[in-house]
Amino acid sequence: MKALVAAVTLAFASAILAQTPPDPAAHDDRLRKLTKRERAARIEKLDARHQDFLSDTEPIMLSPEIDTFLALESDAQRDAFVDEFWRRRDALQGTSGRFRETYYARLEIARDQFKRIVSDRARMFLLHGPPADVVRTDCGRVLQPIEVWKYQQLTGVGSNVRLLFYKPRYHNDYKLWNPIGGAIAMNELFASEASAAVSQPDALSPRRLGTESQSPYASIGRIQLECSEGGEITRAITDMVQARIDLLKLFEPPQLNAEEMGKLLRTVVIANPDAPKLNAEFSVRYPAKDGSRTDVQMMLLVPKAEITPAQVAGAEVYTVDVTGEVLKNGNLWEKYRYRFDFPGDFVGDKLPIVIDRLLRPAEYVSRIKVIDANTGAEAVVESNLTVPEIFVAEEPAIAAVPAAAPEKTVAALKAEATVKESRLRIVPPSDEIVSGVQTIETMISGDEIKAVEFSLDGRKIAVRRAPPFSLDFDFGNVPQTRRIRAVGLNAKNQPVTGDDIQVNTGTDPFRVRITSPRVAPHLVGPARVEMDVSVPDGEELASLELFWNETRMATLYDGPFVQTIEIPSTQGAGYLRAVATVKNPALPPVEDVVMVNTPAYMEELNVHLVELPTTVVINGKPASHLTEKAFKVLDEGKPVPLAKFEYVKDLPLSIGLAIDTSGSMQPKIDEAQKAGAQFFEKVMKRGDKGFVVAFDKEPQLVQRWTAKIQDMHAGLAKLRAEDMTALYDAVVYALYNFQGIRGQKALVVISDGKDTASSFTYEQALEYARRAGVPVYAIGIGIRGNDVDVRYKLSRLSTETGGAAHYIETARDLQRIYGEIQDELRSQYILGFYPAPDVKSGGKWRELTVQVNEGKAKSIKGYFP
Repeated sequence: MKALVAAVTLAFASAILAQTPPDPAAHDDRLRKLTKRERAARIEKLDARHQDFLSDTEPIMLSPEIDTFLALESDAQRDAFVDEFWRRRDALQGTSGRFRETYYARLEIARDQFKRIVSDRARMFLLHGPPADVVRTDCGRVLQPIEVWKYQQLTGVGSNVRLLFYKPRYHNDYKLWNPIGGAIAMNELFASEASAAVSQPDALSPRRLGTESQSPYASIGRIQLECSEGGEITRAITDMVQARIDLLKLFEPPQLNAEEMGKLLRTVVIANPDAPKLNAEFSVRYPAKDGSRTDVQMMLLVPKAEITPAQVAGAEVYTVDVTGEVLKNGNLWEKYRYRFDFPGDFVGDKLPIVIDRLLRPAEYVSRIKVIDANTGAEAVVESNLTVPEIFVAEEPAIAAVPAAAPEKTVAALKAEATVKESRLRIVPPSDEIVSGVQTIETMISGDEIKAVEFSLDGRKIAVRRAPPFSLDFDFGNVPQTRRIRAVGLNAKNQPVTGDDIQVNTGTDPFRVRITSPRVAPHLVGPARVEMDVSVPDGEELASLELFWNETRMATLYDGPFVQTIEIPSTQGAGYLRAVATVKNPALPPVEDVVMVNTPAYMEELNVHLVELPTTVVINGKPASHLTEKAFKVLDEGKPVPLAKFEYVKDLPLSIGLAIDTSGSMQPKIDEAQKAGAQFFEKVMKRGDKGFVVAFDKEPQLVQRWTAKIQDMHAGLAKLRAEDMTALYDAVVYALYNFQGIRGQKALVVISDGKDTASSFTYEQALEYARRAGVPVYAIGIGIRGNDVDVRYKLSRLSTETGGAAHYIETARDLQRIYGEIQDELRSQYILGFYPAPDVKSGGKWRELTVQVNEGKAKSIKGYFP
């Protein structure tokens, strides 16, 4: 009782009224907070289904979202908002498309069980779902009617949460009790005759508290004595006070960042009546087809004199933002955003904005808004599109285009290039991991290609001069990243076009690739560049920038990622570069580069910096004070000069967990699951990502790369112990996922026995681990000391990759090991050197030694040049 009194007194003395959360829309000038009168007027004009949407979602909708919804101009835009609204809730709740259904099921129950859906209990039910249990009391002589709701987990609050609802005197519905308010708050819980002792204003003064009969807590004892559920009620009071729950925030809808608030407004066409106006000439062509879809090429010509260039250090750039909508039958079919940059010395009076969309034959409405990014001047162009089905490519009337209008020749020349050009594409292998002998096939269009030259990793393999243009490649027994190149040759044996692909590139979900052109020996004038982007689950593409050499030609925000650019005829060899960026600043951009207009046979110079992540342990702890002079690196016993030296701490970490789920793990699987979950909770920080591989008779990726702890837990929950142990296959498969991953990385392998089912041998797995360059931390559970062979193989696999091997008796000991692994990974030196000129690419394994003047250095034991 004294503890309860002290806790309540402390909370009352220190409580601070909850502050209104910051308005996320305050940072976005596209949103304006509407008055109640403005809201009511706009709601009255809405279609009935949209009025119902606002009414149904009132308990979970943020105020800025309401204003955003009411700022939209069309039902198509509002329908898109509704879809986006539920997508955001799914992302916040981690419900993968199910939250909308769940919410409306809750809404039906709430309307049946509660008086109003905006009441406290209804809102709690709608926001957080049904409680695990409800405790009701029948104690009218002491208390007002009370319900205690028990939740096993409440986001932002904790576990085993109890919430107390009470019916205030002279009211007919329940409220959530708020301890903020001192004696007044406590007084509200008690029936009138029981609360008389606390009606005095100084009831909480130290003098009055000295006499328990005069304090509000004198009646707490009566709750336990006279109420059948007194223990639950007093515990709920204690929990709500001691936990210092910000009760007002329990009713707040999930908060969204400021960028989310204005996202839809930035991606739909809404005219700004106060913006200066631009002129824009619109035209449309249908120059080509892609499968069953037609390439709709829309062009807007904007007078250059009406666009104000941005100036930085004397350089000028015209920047134009484009937002577009395509509507079909009154519904928003698709929307897109682009950004175009034109150099200050652009030749011509009008800036050509070329937009490619792939649409199936039908009737559409196009709405495009063009904005001068520097002044806000804008033009909104709306037009009907009758998209035809193309059977024969339209012949471009180039001769009819006046020479004085270069911006119009762009469309005509582009049509000719996309329709008549010869193409060659490599058919990617069907297997995710490629090894052994595989047949590589090509697809060819056009009449100019008479032969195909195949290369592997920069070395010419063979030429096929008759269909089918295919070749068998031997990729070796151990999967490696390999580059396949196929170049189409004409009748004079001159290169025309081509393609190249890489195999065994890993599973990093964030990638960008220039799909066309890949091999372009003669590319001048208008060029159609096609790109492909993939982003991780839960992430969103911020932009895709296309460069010619170092000049940015366009910025794209939505697919399909197709853009026409001008390749200068005065320049020789150059390169196209695509750079993709996501909105998560913790993920660095990715890029792809394609060389064009290069000589037919250009020597490839392979200058490979060998990096050695190194941990130095002194007195059992990682050291951070050493300088470059403290280290010496030996390549095959010979000292090499360091080209890179860096101490890194707390860099983003990419970590994989490969866990044995064979039948022998059955008694330990529950502990291993719990320990795995704790590992990711302890190790993963903001910017980190991980994956989970389970292996029995074969490895299986149960959770691909993700930055979300809850996803890792979901992957671990899938583990089932059965069958045999394919340990070596699991090592290869897990390390494969690291292909293309940059930065700090590590693989943790947990197993309790020797391999019994792998197709890869131990030596092949070891070679693959050496090539991967990823530290392997092997953890043996219950492996006895006399299992010499098993221990030797795990230890060698770990030490040669710069990791370590640990042997424990039970899965409960994993936490200690995880702490040691994290300490090593979060505190490392990065040493780098260039191999000697006589070290040829593709050579044999070379041994490395890292020496340090104090302590012990842990690093990789060698490399393949």
